[in-house]
Amino acid sequence: MDIVTRLGYLAVGVDNLEEGTEFYSRFVRLDLSEQVGRTAFMTGGTEHHWLRLEEGNGQGLKRIGYEVASEDALDVVRGRLQAAGITFTEGGDIKRERVHRWIRFIDPGGFSIELYVGMVERGVAPINNGVTLEKFLHAAWAAPNWEANTAFYQKVLGFKASDWIGDRAGFFRSADRYHHSLVLLNGQRPAFNHFCIQVESLDDVMRARNNALRWGVHLRDDLLRHAPSGSIGVYLKDETRGFAVEFCVGHPQLDDTHQARNLPMSPETRDVWLAELPDHRVAERLTSAREAVEVQSIISASDPASLVQQR
Repeated sequence: MDIVTRLGYLAVGVDNLEEGTEFYSRFVRLDLSEQVGRTAFMTGGTEHHWLRLEEGNGQGLKRIGYEVASEDALDVVRGRLQAAGITFTEGGDIKRERVHRWIRFIDPGGFSIELYVGMVERGVAPINNGVTLEKFLHAAWAAPNWEANTAFYQKVLGFKASDWIGDRAGFFRSADRYHHSLVLLNGQRPAFNHFCIQVESLDDVMRARNNALRWGVHLRDDLLRHAPSGSIGVYLKDETRGFAVEFCVGHPQLDDTHQARNLPMSPETRDVWLAELPDHRVAERLTSAREAVEVQSIISASDPASLVQQR
C-alpha cells in the first residue's frame, strides 16, 4: 500500500515572526493562512500550510512533515517503526496544530520527521500574486549514516528510488509520483539544504528570480536544468535560516515502469547546460584542410604512378 503521499509542510524556527512572514510572503510568495500565538501558518495552495513558522524556538529547520494516505497507513508506519526499533511519539490537535493525527520520530540521519493525516484545508487557494505556485514539491537534506538512512526511507516509509548519483545523492518519490518528494544527500553532519515549489511556467520562475534580485535577495544557484528530473529552476537564499528555496518548472511524474538510474557525479548532472560543447574552431579546421590538400599535392607530384597516369 502507498504510505507517504506528498511533502506536506516544514516547521521552521524564526527569531522574529514578523521578519519571517515578510520574507516568505514577499519573496517566496506564500499567503498567511492564520497566526496562532507566535506561530504563523503559510501556504501557496488549498492546504492549510506549507510552512509553519515558530518564533522563539531558534532559527532554521525544526521538523519535516509528510502526509500519509490514511489513518490505516499511519498505523502501518507505526508498526514498522516499532519493528525497526525507532522511538516515536504520537499526537494531534486540530485546533492548535491544524492536523488531525501525527507520529513524530528522528530518522537515522538525525532529522525530526512527522507523518500526519488530516490537515485542515482552505476553502479557496490564495489569490495569484504574480507567481503561480502549483505544488509544495520536495525537500532535500544532507545527513550521515547514508546506507541506513536511504534504506529506512525505502523499506520503512515506502519511498521509491527514482535516481541515484553514486553514493552522494538519492532521489525518492512518494505516491504523488513526482520524480522526487525527497532528496537525501550523503553528508558528515545533518544539514537542511533546500525545499522546492513547482510553479506554472518558466515565466513564473523568472518573475520570482527577478523579484528577489530586485530587493537584494541573493541566489544560491541561478537558472539551471537538473539531469535527474529535467526540471528548470533557481535557488533563492534564505540566509537568515541557512538554507535555500527553489522555484522549478517541468518536474515530471513517473510510473512504476521507471528504472532508477545511477548518474555520474559531474557538473552536467547537476546542470545539463554545463556540459562542454564539442570543439568547433573553424579557423583551425580550415587550416588543417588546406594543409591536407597541400600534402596530397606533394605526394601526387612525387608518385611515379601518378606521373604515368598524368601522361
